[in-house]
Amino acid sequence: MINLKKNISALIMISLISLVPQVFGQISIGIPAGQDSVEIFIETDGQVHVIHEIRKGTTIQQLNTISGTVSNLKVSDIEGNDVQYGTVSDNTVTIFPTQENVFVEYDLDDALSEVNGVWTWDYLYIQSSVFIFPDNVDLVFANSRPVNILDGGSMRCHGCSLLLEYIIDEPVHMTEFEWEGEEETVTFNVSIRTLEKIDFLNFEQPSKSLSFDVSSNNRFVTLIIPLELLWNPYEVFLDDKKILKHEYFTNGTHAWLNIRPQTSGTITILGTTVIPEFPFLMPLVLGITIVIGLQIRNKINLH
Repeated sequence: MINLKKNISALIMISLISLVPQVFGQISIGIPAGQDSVEIFIETDGQVHVIHEIRKGTTIQQLNTISGTVSNLKVSDIEGNDVQYGTVSDNTVTIFPTQENVFVEYDLDDALSEVNGVWTWDYLYIQSSVFIFPDNVDLVFANSRPVNILDGGSMRCHGCSLLLEYIIDEPVHMTEFEWEGEEETVTFNVSIRTLEKIDFLNFEQPSKSLSFDVSSNNRFVTLIIPLELLWNPYEVFLDDKKILKHEYFTNGTHAWLNIRPQTSGTITILGTTVIPEFPFLMPLVLGITIVIGLQIRNKINLH
């Protein structure tokens, strides 16, 4: 008899919740869901699958899903068994008390859009989120800032408002340059990855600069520059105007430089601290010079 009453109560509660959208609109039932994680799986074709892990609770919890068209909604326990839930609206799920964590998962059918080869998502969600990208994406842009995701193919966003952009299988072009030294000529390769068509990449040894023309607006351009060829930090100009750049990674031999020219024109990249004949010896030479200078100063002070 007790179990029968519980079942009847649950059925009444589900019926009331299902009627809420028609009668009360945006009324809230339960407390905000406690979330341990939000994982967002992005497929090559732009399809999005979301999994929320919800902490166990003794009261009804209400989960607001990520904005978009939700389909294939499922609520389950850690073993994949269905868990009782209700829906207050298209983007709100009500979870009944549970003795263990549950998982709410669904597809978002219209989250991402693709324009001229760039996938874009204007993302807003108050919980920290982890984006898992396809294997053929290793660089993404968060509010136009490059994020290298070589390790693990994922990016974490902490509570979380961003314009997410990325390119699948971004073309990479390589140009070979020769540095003519006093004793030998050294060959360097500069890589450039972009959807922009770049016909010619030029290196000027006397001015220590790279240059090329862009004909499109607002295209991402990333260069991978050997430090022995052109030492960072860099200054970047569009025609004669200095523009924003991001030096977002270096592995000790190469620097990754990203720009996004807003208009067409000639891009010029200047290396600001290069000593071309022995660039990698400079930190050592400067360190030795500083040490010797300090020793001399101390001796003078002692006298």
